[in-house]
Amino acid sequence: MTQPATSVDLGQLEDSIRWLEQVKQYIEMYCLGAMPAINEALGTATNVDMSDVEYRLNRQATVFGGFYSAYGMQATHDGIYKAVQESLTDLAEHLAKAADAVRAILENYRAVEERNVIMGQNIERALGGGGPDTGSTWV
Repeated sequence: MTQPATSVDLGQLEDSIRWLEQVKQYIEMYCLGAMPAINEALGTATNVDMSDVEYRLNRQATVFGGFYSAYGMQATHDGIYKAVQESLTDLAEHLAKAADAVRAILENYRAVEERNVIMGQNIERALGGGGPDTGSTWV
């Protein structure tokens, strides 16, 4: 039983590289790019300056309020914010690595195809009766 011929659609590989890079750029621009605005709006637990306020609920208030549970809400927000930011950063890095890997596969496939063509030409010359040319390289 013979193995079926394999083929690779190089255009699809090139398209996938562009797609991976576009998704990475989108995440960096619209997702990670929006993160500072979220942090600025909700800030950290010490984001409110209450030094000139006469009445203090607790030492300082958060955007969630000055009551005790507000600090817990702020801490939860901070943890979620950092987790999302790290996840998006990791995703963008992995998309870049995937695009580089597909690029390497594409280059390797083209190099193998080129070597196969050269080897086929060398075999044809050898079987054609004249033997290999002295200047040719057997791959």
